[in-house]
Formats: sequence, C-alpha cells, structure tokens
Amino acid sequence: MRNQHTAAEAAAPLVVELDDPRWHSFVGSRRDALSFHHPAWAALVADCYGYRALAVALQASDGGVVAGTPVVEVKDPLRPRRWISLPFTDECPLLADADASGTLGAALRTAALNEGVKSLELRTRIAAGRGGEYVAGVTHELALEADADAVHRRLHPSQVRRNIRRAEREGVRVQRAERARDVVDTYYALHLRTRRRLGVPPQPRRFFRLLWERMLEPGLGFALLAYLDRTPVAGAVFLSWNSRITYKFGASDPVHWRLRPNHTIFWNAIHWGCENGFQMLDFGRSALEDTGLRAFKGSWGTEERPIVYTTLVGSARHTRRAPSRAAAVILRRAPLWVCRGVGTALYRYAA
Repeated sequence: MRNQHTAAEAAAPLVVELDDPRWHSFVGSRRDALSFHHPAWAALVADCYGYRALAVALQASDGGVVAGTPVVEVKDPLRPRRWISLPFTDECPLLADADASGTLGAALRTAALNEGVKSLELRTRIAAGRGGEYVAGVTHELALEADADAVHRRLHPSQVRRNIRRAEREGVRVQRAERARDVVDTYYALHLRTRRRLGVPPQPRRFFRLLWERMLEPGLGFALLAYLDRTPVAGAVFLSWNSRITYKFGASDPVHWRLRPNHTIFWNAIHWGCENGFQMLDFGRSALEDTGLRAFKGSWGTEERPIVYTTLVGSARHTRRAPSRAAAVILRRAPLWVCRGVGTALYRYAA
C-alpha cells in the first residue's frame, strides 16, 4: 500500500543512500515501481562504472518517505558533475502521486543545486513547464494475462505466431541461464558480436557479472539462451519485478536468423510471465528512426508510447549526442578484442 501522506506534509528534499531502510521500504510499497527503481539496479550501475548512487526523496513529518527517485552522480574528465535518474536506463518515472510530482521535481532541482551539480537529467516526463523535454524514443508494452493462449491469439499470425512455430520445427530450444557463466560467457559472446555488428561499444564484461550477482541470481530478472543443438544462436536478458517484465538486452547470430530464435525467446518470456502472475512485458526503448525494430515489437500486439526525458538543471545536449559514424565503421571492422577493450575503457563515458 502506498504511503498516504500528502505532498503538503513533505519537508525539504532528503538525500539518502540506496541502502537506507526508509528508501527500501518506500520503493517496496509502490506498485508503480519498475525494476530500474529497485536499489539493486542503481547500485549495480554505480559500482560497475565508479559512480555514486543515491536517492532524493520527500520526507513526511513522521520520517516516512512519500515520494522520490534514485539518482546516479556521473563524473568524467571532460564534463562537469551530473545527476542522472538513471544512466543506462530506458525509463525511470518519478515515484510520486499526482499531487507530489511537481513538489518532487522542485526538490530534485534544489538538491542538485545545493550539491553543486551542473546538470540534472531525468529519464521521464514531469509536470508541464518544469525543465526542457525531448522525446528520446518509444517503448512497446504488452499486457499479459493468466491465460497465455489468450495472449498468443493477440500476436500477429504471420509475423509472430508462424515464426514461433518455425523455431520449434527447426529444433531451436530455449534454456534459462542457471549460473554466472551462462551470462558472463555464453550470452556475452553473442552480445559482443552483436554490438560490433551494430558499430557500438559493448558494455564491459564486468557489468554482466554484476548483473548476474545483483539482479538475476537473486530473482530480479532472468536470461534466456536459444540453442541449435549445442550452439548458442541468440540470447536475451529480462528484468522482472513488481508484476512487470522489462526486456533489457538482446543478442543473436545473424547466420541463424532464418530459424527465428528471437521469436521463440520472446514467446518463452511471455509464457513464463503469464504463468507467474506478471501483468506487463515492456519490450524496451527503441529509437524513433528504427522503424524496423518498432514494427517487430508492434507485431507482438503491443501498444507503443513515447519516452520523454527531462533536463531540470543545465542542458540536454549530452543526452542527445549521436554516435560517430566514423567510430561505428571502425568498430564494425575491428577484431572482437578491440571492441571489448573499447567498451571496457570508454563505455562509462556514454552516460
């Protein structure tokens, strides 16, 4: 149940560590909290890249938290200190009822200025007129039901249902990651090749080890791997908590695309979600210009909606930077060890 205090009862902004019991209790009480709000996610990101993680909240007279959001403080040699809620995260709405949203936005700005932060970026939209907004992409949401067959009937007959059957006929089997090496070795090998094909730096391998230790092994998510015989041909990582599944990472071998392994991975995730009482599967953020990916996600019977980011302090220019085309060409032609090295050394600066 949500805390019943009103925004009017809230005091000045409260800056707390992620392990503060008040913050844990508050996040756990919110039915609208995403996996990204869970303290484990922000702590994982901060620990992997050497950042500081915290939460900014509104506190009631009895000491309880009534609204808030996790924040990561990002530092690098070329830019001033920034607060982001949250870096490397598709979306992170404020955890606040309607009457507290504007108050929390003002408190976030005050806290950032008090800390001498030069930029405050939110991966969400807040009250109109508060900060600069821009559309960062779209997400696709699929409502789940207890009856998986009912969800199956909503899938596009030729673009999805037929491809699920094809993967089954071709002998593609899906296996849930059961140990660290399934993610850190097997999935990461596919991930590294996929990122090189796309011409973008991969996350460091250490990130996936922490992802296993902090999120997947404790039951806050899962990874699925598709195999043809003993060969891994595709994989995906999902976060799952609080009645919602979020697709976060995916990778595949284009040699085996004709077998439609990605379709059977998503169907397995959907089926598992229906069986375990989850209410929504979020297919993750897509760029506006990526019409092919948007069409793929739309074929699953999803609803598309825009994702809006807000800058409360400073300029949004850092979040709008496009990857260099020259760098992408170089990465596509580079050996895998070079791509991995680039990601290990530089990925943290992409926040």
